[in-house]
Amino acid sequence: KDPYTHGHSARVAELSGRIGMRIGLDPETLRALHQGANLHDVGKISVPDHVLNKPGELTPEEWVSIEAHPVVGWELASRAPSLRHSLGAIRHHHERWDGTGYPDGRAGTDIPLAGRIVAVADVWDALTSDRAYRKAWPFDRAVSHVVAGAGVLFDPLCVDAFMDALKESGIVPEKVRPDLDALFAAAMDCHPVEERRQ
Repeated sequence: KDPYTHGHSARVAELSGRIGMRIGLDPETLRALHQGANLHDVGKISVPDHVLNKPGELTPEEWVSIEAHPVVGWELASRAPSLRHSLGAIRHHHERWDGTGYPDGRAGTDIPLAGRIVAVADVWDALTSDRAYRKAWPFDRAVSHVVAGAGVLFDPLCVDAFMDALKESGIVPEKVRPDLDALFAAAMDCHPVEERRQ
């Protein structure tokens, strides 16, 4: 749909694969994970460009449009039998470990593993990339957010594997202790919504 989304999806797929390898997934599961991660935002084809690229806060109505994309993507991908093992990543990458995510409000290990992995990779890439509504976060702040989200937003196993993947890449985080201020700021910063700011 646009150059940013294409690059984002490719980066999320690559990082998801590295997380999956650290967890010890078999080759077939890794292939399905990579496919699902690459298509995780395909449902955004249904979101109007002026909403996706809006530089300011989203209205509650616009946020409903954004929140629909995992289900739209799942419905599209469900039509292809070859993608049946990739559907968990597409539908569940916005679920949260504590059950506060969407679209189904699943929690913990009730969230498919692919969704839990892509959730970490997706947030990492979103925070460390420039968006229409904010500049990329500094590396240490983004790392602090992911670490603070373990056991709240993210599967702790996936966060550990993510940190190992960073270290394997030669990126050694200087700050890895949980930063609750960063966690709160990220919740407010990822597509801010008018009524959530009040």
